[in-house]
Amino acid sequence: MTRQRLDLLLIAEKVAEAAMRRAAGLGYRLDGVPASLQPAAEEIVERLAKDLAEVDEKGILRCRVCGKGPFTRKGLYLHLRRVHSDVVVEEARRLLEDAIWRRTVALEAGAGR
Repeated sequence: MTRQRLDLLLIAEKVAEAAMRRAAGLGYRLDGVPASLQPAAEEIVERLAKDLAEVDEKGILRCRVCGKGPFTRKGLYLHLRRVHSDVVVEEARRLLEDAIWRRTVALEAGAGR
């Protein structure tokens, strides 16, 4: 694997971790994510968090990936980490690649003017 690919995977892991924490209602930080990717990373965290967890009509946390629950906040976070971490990291990587591609295209279009 190239260095850039490894760096993207590391960033995706950080974004996925933040998304799992956000989905569970826990605090998170995006340390280690380059400043140029911070806005995209924040959007990805929010998007993934909505896809990972739901609160039912009784206020009970459930996993949206597999439907399991009820969970406490910490229990949901641990479930996501232990059971769905690979899927979340892969989706974070895909979304980051898309954000980088869109940013590159926008920069190239601006430079071509």
